[in-house]
Amino acid sequence: MTATVLSIGGEELACLAAKPDWGLREVLAAMLERGAIAPDVRAQILHGGCRLAAGASLMDIGAAAGSQLTLVKLPPLHLLTASEDGTAKLWNAASSECCSTFAGHGGSVFSVVFSPDGSLVLTASEDHTMKLWSAASCECLRTFTGHSSPVRSAVFSPDSQQVLTTS
Repeated sequence: MTATVLSIGGEELACLAAKPDWGLREVLAAMLERGAIAPDVRAQILHGGCRLAAGASLMDIGAAAGSQLTLVKLPPLHLLTASEDGTAKLWNAASSECCSTFAGHGGSVFSVVFSPDGSLVLTASEDHTMKLWSAASCECLRTFTGHSSPVRSAVFSPDSQQVLTTS
């Protein structure tokens, strides 16, 4: 079957000679082979209102000969790590590259988490503080004090308006 893959904006990215039993991995591999996407792209494929999920095939989502598929590019997957050197780091999971360093604690960082929307980072430290950071700029926005011992863990509330710490 022939399927055309479009960007969200409607630009044709690739025309594929696909098999009905292809899943997301096969569709993305064919697009990579044609130079339509980068090797480390994270993406979803949609057909109408259906997403080509893990374990599903083009046939499962109703794609047939002549179908138009939509490629939705997702932001890179990032990971946070805490360290005994007093820093936290932001990593690109696909490339294993360190993207940013959050430095400023006076002791080991025991815990680091993203806010629910990913715009903020919260660190908890041996120096009895926790810090709130901008995920984009790595700027320390606020230092929270008040614990009389190391702060072992810190988490955001679902709306990011409050934090909970353990010491």
